[in-house]
Amino acid sequence: METKTTILSIKDRDQVSDLFVISNAEIREGKRGQYITCTLSDATGTMACKIWGANGQNGQVTEACNAIQEGMVHRIVGQASVYNGELQMSVNEGVEHLLEGPVDHALLEANAFVFSPADCTKNRSELFRMATYITRPGLRELVERVFTSYDTFFFAPAARAKHHAYRGGLAEHTLEVARYTEAFLAGAEGISADRDIAIAGALLHDVGKAVCFAEQGFSYSQLPKYSLLGHISPGISIIERIAGETKINEQDLSHLLHIVQTHHGPYGDPKPHTVEAWAVHQADNTSAILHEVASDVEDTKPGESRFGSRFKGPVYRYPAPEDTPKTCPPAPEVKSAKKSDLSPWF
Repeated sequence: METKTTILSIKDRDQVSDLFVISNAEIREGKRGQYITCTLSDATGTMACKIWGANGQNGQVTEACNAIQEGMVHRIVGQASVYNGELQMSVNEGVEHLLEGPVDHALLEANAFVFSPADCTKNRSELFRMATYITRPGLRELVERVFTSYDTFFFAPAARAKHHAYRGGLAEHTLEVARYTEAFLAGAEGISADRDIAIAGALLHDVGKAVCFAEQGFSYSQLPKYSLLGHISPGISIIERIAGETKINEQDLSHLLHIVQTHHGPYGDPKPHTVEAWAVHQADNTSAILHEVASDVEDTKPGESRFGSRFKGPVYRYPAPEDTPKTCPPAPEVKSAKKSDLSPWF
């Protein structure tokens, strides 16, 4: 049986002819006419791809875009090259293979094509565990009911591109935001904050994304409402509807909705008005930025710098010191009997 070329195995200047999932396909205008920008993926990773088409046959690009189905597996015939420090695929004459449409998924094994570094089962368990630490019954009940009502929350991506843009990315991002929020509040001396409302806000800040993506093929596609409404409005609607089934008090509901509405911080409207809302915004930003930078650094050669396509800023990869272990040492044990979801580092 022929060995599949994986995303992880592709190197600069490799000629590639194999099967990959296509997502985020869009037609754009360039100097040579129209071209398609998209993302290729399999179980080992993702790669940017540009489909230029054969010279003098620009009409094929439009036909190919119409034939591409989000989340489905297509044959890609092209050449890999490094552009601005990032490995990407270019398809020229190979556009003809895309005109044939997707491969029959019944003939494929999902574990070879589904890309997800997230542990969906573990993250789901951890999120429910954090919810149990909310001491006020009405607030805790609301969070748990939302999680129970929207199982897609644990499998959807957190974004179309950039950070946590993979199956289970939304739950993974949410767990990180909740942990950062608690760490920020625990590490701030002399600041009074409502831990319950801050953690509830962190756990539900992106819940609207649970209804903004739909599973398609071996990936997830963005629904029209994500472009039309964003994810905050759907999230507010979900929380308000389920709140009516719980005993949450009016003040807690108001503060929770404020955190969800303002978690984009100074980039949104309105802006955060409370310590808890600012903590969730900073935690959200930290989770996103660290993943964007880490992904760009991983795609950079040691000792080189470049403009990160995800972070949208400069990144540099330091060569690993020879005397530094590749993994972090285990965290010290915490002897405090107080329940907390904080890492033992805090």
